[in-house]
Amino acid sequence: MEKEISFEEKLEKLKTIVGGLESGEIPLKESIDKFKEGAELIKQCYKELEEAELKVEMAVKEDAGERDEE
Repeated sequence: MEKEISFEEKLEKLKTIVGGLESGEIPLKESIDKFKEGAELIKQCYKELEEAELKVEMAVKEDAGERDEE
């Protein structure tokens, strides 16, 4: 089973992939594989960001509700 990596680790991995693709030194087949890997990392990062945004919105609403009760 693959260990879940943190959001920050995903971003670092994505930066490395982009750097490699931009360098033009990676063979075409490997570039395609790296592109696919990068696309998956982006999808995972967006999902994590959406989840974090929902948590923040819920916390703000809870805080606002507690203030209304005072």
